[in-house]
Amino acid sequence: MAETSSIDSVRESLRLQQVYNVFVRYGLDILFSHFGMVDGWRRRMQDWVWDLPDNLEIPSLPTKVRLMIEELGPTYVKVGQILSSQASVIPPDWETELARLQSDVPPFPSEQVRETIISELKAPPEQLFATFEPASFAAASTAQVHRATLHDGTEVVVKVQRPDIQKQMKADVGIMINAANVIARRSQALRAIDLPGMVDQFGSNAIRELNYSGEAYNAFRLSQNMAGCPGVHIPHVYTDYSTSRLLTMEFVRGVKISNLAAIDAAGIDRQALAMNTLRALIKQLMFDGFFHADPHPGNLLVNLQTGDVTFIDTGMVGELELAQRLSLIQLLIALQNQDVDATATMLKSLSVPFMGAVDDKAYRKDFQRTLGPYMIGGARLDFSQSLSLSMDVLRRHGLRLDPNLTLAVKALMQVIAMGSLLFPDEDVGQLSVAIIREEALNLVTADNIQNAAGKVAGTALRQVADNLPSLSTATASWLKQYRKGRFEVHVDTSDVAREVDKIAHIGRQAVIAVILVGLIIGSAITTVGVGLGGFDGPGWEFVARIAGLGYILSSIVAGVIVLRLAWRWLRGGDPGAD
Repeated sequence: MAETSSIDSVRESLRLQQVYNVFVRYGLDILFSHFGMVDGWRRRMQDWVWDLPDNLEIPSLPTKVRLMIEELGPTYVKVGQILSSQASVIPPDWETELARLQSDVPPFPSEQVRETIISELKAPPEQLFATFEPASFAAASTAQVHRATLHDGTEVVVKVQRPDIQKQMKADVGIMINAANVIARRSQALRAIDLPGMVDQFGSNAIRELNYSGEAYNAFRLSQNMAGCPGVHIPHVYTDYSTSRLLTMEFVRGVKISNLAAIDAAGIDRQALAMNTLRALIKQLMFDGFFHADPHPGNLLVNLQTGDVTFIDTGMVGELELAQRLSLIQLLIALQNQDVDATATMLKSLSVPFMGAVDDKAYRKDFQRTLGPYMIGGARLDFSQSLSLSMDVLRRHGLRLDPNLTLAVKALMQVIAMGSLLFPDEDVGQLSVAIIREEALNLVTADNIQNAAGKVAGTALRQVADNLPSLSTATASWLKQYRKGRFEVHVDTSDVAREVDKIAHIGRQAVIAVILVGLIIGSAITTVGVGLGGFDGPGWEFVARIAGLGYILSSIVAGVIVLRLAWRWLRGGDPGAD
């Protein structure tokens, strides 16, 4: 998150007061409902003041919490949506109620919709579209959707961002981060898991999703990757009618993938539907490395006429590197093979420590003790349960997954849960491994290898071309010089000259050394030869004296040179300077 400005601080303070009022109002209502005498007196007073009907149904606790979240606004709705997707860790009544947050959100007025469209596209909706429905077709936490028709008759939906949603969400995230910092200072466990960092990351992702240009790009990229997957569809985005706060895409007919009654009534093969959905996400995760990170039932729509599943709301995506994808595949295979040690090894390799050094021996022992009874003892767990227990072990030993891997595991758990719902008689984890092996074999074909080699060669050629001078520029320059009657070639020899000078220094030193050595040896031989040969006479005596004098002088000069070189070496100078 960026540094908070003074205006943001004021906005956070005002928003904090609103959040506080909502919490107090719903909190007191929930508190009073736990005391029978106080709650009974309160109900009688409400009946007397408001003249309530006798058959009025009192909302349950999950319903009250859901209403409170909706009133708090889109940031808290997003948190509720994340919680609603974790069916394995929350009670069924809470999961059912929070699931309504995925679609049942109050819309904002159509006048504001019109103002946003005019502001973004510089024209009113009745001019841009052949038809436009002012009433919202669906409302979400950060936007609402309106049906429309293009002038060529194409049915589309227009996703319009809620007014001032970015300012409100930034204020909410700021409040959450401040609250997380206060709580973390009072809790060693929350400080160890870096709660403020987790909240900051959630806020950054949520705010990034408000830029619909990114969502349009994600839809385009997913559509390309899913082109070869049967029974899977990604909505087409009409970029001429889209901006960062407005998104126009094709109208998708369908029901939630969790609506089993409608799917069965339409005669759709549940097994084929589960396999297509599972195959699509596994391809995204394990092979493309670019995946839809929020495939909850509200984002998976089934066309009752064709049986195709459509991934909508591509605002949240994740990306995995090749090494992460390979490790994730190995993890899935290890879980399927009930290999406790391999599962522990793969999870640790995918994790990073957040509490200092990790005791590997204690970690593996805890892993064996936690998952061993299920994997070895015969009491098999499904994929989601195995991963949930594994995540608990990681947290206990100060380990956590990379954020993108966390998104990947969550997305995989959601789709596997959907597959188990659609196809309860089959081991969806085993099907996942079978799909991975099948997809891997499909990728290793002669055509794919040839295409990959072509891409590599093309990339190499482009890199070479980028490093070469412009041929047209160089040719034009040469022709211009030729017409002027001259052809100039400029060669920069500054570096060569320096190297030549060094070589010349070395050559001079070598010549001097050879001459001195020759004088010393020659003088010595002459002196010794005259003395041993017994040559007499004034001439030989003069030669002997000259030879002795030459030997002495050559030795002195050689000694001076050696001392000078040694002095330069000791002083750190350049011996080649002489």
